[in-house]
Amino acid sequence: MTVRAAVFHHTVAAGEPWRTQCPNCDVALVRPGWRLAASALPPTGRCRSCAQRLGPPVAVVELLGAATLAILAWRAGTHVATIGLVWAALIAVTLALVDISVHRLPDRLILTALGGTLVVFGISAVTTGDYRRLGIAALCGIGSGAAYFLIVFASPRGMGLGDAKLAVLVGLTTGWFGVSTAVLALFAGLLLAGLTAILLLATRRVNRTDRLAHGPFMLLGALAAIILATL
Repeated sequence: MTVRAAVFHHTVAAGEPWRTQCPNCDVALVRPGWRLAASALPPTGRCRSCAQRLGPPVAVVELLGAATLAILAWRAGTHVATIGLVWAALIAVTLALVDISVHRLPDRLILTALGGTLVVFGISAVTTGDYRRLGIAALCGIGSGAAYFLIVFASPRGMGLGDAKLAVLVGLTTGWFGVSTAVLALFAGLLLAGLTAILLLATRRVNRTDRLAHGPFMLLGALAAIILATL
């Protein structure tokens, strides 16, 4: 429920204030700031007051979140670090849906995901004594972010700075499983985005001037890399 509220709240164009009210009847739907965590919207995806469609269709957000968490719990196991992965995954679902809708990856969501994940990974390192794993994850985050920043500067029309910032989160979470997993996640995201673009161009669903949301492909690539790393 909270994820759907977060998607609604952040699905606005750059420069516009975060949404808290129904765009049709102006009834208050979610709380601003930190109180957003206590807000909820029905899985129907419609306003309780006027039944206006507010975001993704019925149950889409809930099913995506549940499926992602189930996969992580299945592959990562019952470890302290898994809590950090779950935290990042919930925000990742929000980021993906917002990016698809308005081609935007809000800094506040990325920073919240990074902060929470780092804290949990740090706790895991303290309880297990495996500080090397934490260091590798942090370096992978920095490295992935740097790689994407270079891509953005080389081709600013293809990607945005939000993608580079998201790459830090992707590198951190996948780097927990090793450098090879982080590298695989990076290439998997680029490959998935490239293949999808080719398919859409071939079927004339888009043209060469259209921009595709790259964030969802990065996150799918990260999930695929984690699955492969834990087989």
